[in-house]
Amino acid sequence: MSEFSYEKLLDALDLHHNILHAEKQAIAARDLNTIENILIQKDKSLDLLLLAKDGLGSSYPAHVQSRISYVLSLQETNMQNFRKLHIQDEKSSDSSENSNPLFRRLKKAYSR
Repeated sequence: MSEFSYEKLLDALDLHHNILHAEKQAIAARDLNTIENILIQKDKSLDLLLLAKDGLGSSYPAHVQSRISYVLSLQETNMQNFRKLHIQDEKSSDSSENSNPLFRRLKKAYSR
């Protein structure tokens, strides 16, 4: 396939990468409301990724596969950082998780 065939996928990967970067910053800032908003954006971005990859098959050129791997790695890092945030918050206040429905929803989003 030509490079043009992968242009939409690369654009969608760039958008998703930017959202993941914003998520990384929100996790570092411990801003649960922003994280929740970013999760909504991530859902939409994943839909765009699925549309962009539709019809491309499963074998990608090396530079596209590299970009996919990088985005997946960033997602994994964000998930691990959120889990660390959860562990820290759990240690600081056992009751806060039970009283914070947003935190419970975010925890569920990052659970495997």
